[in-house]
Amino acid sequence: MSVVALTVTEFSRGLSDFLSQVQYQGQSLDIQRGKRVVARVLPAVASSGFPIDQLDDVLAKGPQLKASERLKMAEDVRHVRVNLKNKSDPWAS
Repeated sequence: MSVVALTVTEFSRGLSDFLSQVQYQGQSLDIQRGKRVVARVLPAVASSGFPIDQLDDVLAKGPQLKASERLKMAEDVRHVRVNLKNKSDPWAS
C-alpha cells in the first residue's frame, strides 16, 4: 500500500480516522512539518517471539558459557540482587 503524506494539522484534525486507516487498511502515513517528514505512522507488527515454556530449549541450544564465565555471571547476579534489596521503594508511603 502507498504512503499518504499529511501535514501535522491535517493529521491532528483527523487523528481517529487516520489511525483507523492504519489499523484496518494497513495504510502508512508520513506526517510533515513544512516539506520535511517528522514522523511516520505504520501498522503495528505482531510479535515474533516464542512461548515462555520453550525458553529452556532455546537457552540449551544457545552458546554455552565457560566455567569462568559462569562464575563471573553468578557474581554479577549476586551483586544485582544485593543492590536491589538495598533500594528503597520510591512509591512507598
